[in-house]
Amino acid sequence: PSRASPALAPALSEARGATDGRLPEGMADGDVAVASTAADAVEVAVDDSAGVASDGEFVVLWGSYTQISGVVLTSGAITNNRFGSFHHDDMIGKSYGTKVRARKGGAWLALLRSTPEFITQSLTHRTQIIYHADISLVLSLLDVQPGRVVCEAGTGSGSMSSSLARALRPGGKLYTFEFHEDRQRQAQADFERYGLQDTIVSQHGDVCINGFGAELEGVGGRVDGIFLDLPMPWLAVPHADKCLKPAGRIVTFSPCIEQIDKTAAELRKGGRYYNVRMFETLAMNWGVRDQGQPRKRQRSSAGA
Repeated sequence: PSRASPALAPALSEARGATDGRLPEGMADGDVAVASTAADAVEVAVDDSAGVASDGEFVVLWGSYTQISGVVLTSGAITNNRFGSFHHDDMIGKSYGTKVRARKGGAWLALLRSTPEFITQSLTHRTQIIYHADISLVLSLLDVQPGRVVCEAGTGSGSMSSSLARALRPGGKLYTFEFHEDRQRQAQADFERYGLQDTIVSQHGDVCINGFGAELEGVGGRVDGIFLDLPMPWLAVPHADKCLKPAGRIVTFSPCIEQIDKTAAELRKGGRYYNVRMFETLAMNWGVRDQGQPRKRQRSSAGA
């Protein structure tokens, strides 16, 4: 049996370790166990057959690339923002993609179905969050698929959690741990607003000290992948050993190379993991504009 583990910082490193020194069947030493991409994650959203927003549903109101907010539609409620006052009764029953207008003035917002990408752009920042470029790499390295079981330590604001939940549906489970009690409570309330409570199990606890719990630990393990977004992820690795399946994977996200160094050293101890790797994700935005025809220079002439 083997376990795969990447550690991600401004660089992301991976390790795959064999507990008995053998590689998985059909795998040669040096093979890359990371086979999927973020595009492989299966999106199973709320039923789109009706395509309309309903009372009690979490939706996104899009005003611009920097003005995105999420609300739970409630009959009789009003959402106020810089664009005006928007009555929920004017949105309930409307098709997604509809422009909804303030009752006073001509300002409008686009009524959109919630996605993890919109959640990341609109959530309340209780901590620093992970954005799309890193999220897609983490999903790929963890090989997240529907029906699998994944653990996350360091729930924070829930940005990564929502993307993991979508990739695990249907049939999968995300167990996410947050050591700060108030942040865990707020994150749990957010997951319920998003309608993700069937996939996400949010728990208060410090995995570096107490591990991932008896339900997940045991002989052979039952967890397919673990994501660690912690100040000292190397302290959680021994606990991860107890719940990871053979060939399971660990990904850690760290802002400092010193954290990566200590995590990689822990992963290499005793040959438990192999192929420790580190990655750096750099995203660059490009603006695409319509370029008009070049102006012709006018010649001037002087007459006698």
